[in-house]
Amino acid sequence: MVTLIGLQAPILIGGAVIVEQIFVIPGMGLLLLDAISQRDYPIITGVSLVIGLCVMLINLAVDLSYGLLDPKVRYR
Repeated sequence: MVTLIGLQAPILIGGAVIVEQIFVIPGMGLLLLDAISQRDYPIITGVSLVIGLCVMLINLAVDLSYGLLDPKVRYR
């Protein structure tokens, strides 16, 4: 179950970009799409970096939670 949560995180973040565009909710997804349409490369790079870091931190939390949830997985 924990693995599925970790795998769904990037999909949820990508879905948030689409929802922000459809409902015109101000956020990082709308900022990214506006920057792409205006070819604003520093903003595209920054938003991609933040999204990538969020995905990496979620994956780290999933990996660390394995040791808490299943004692057989702990490193000795």
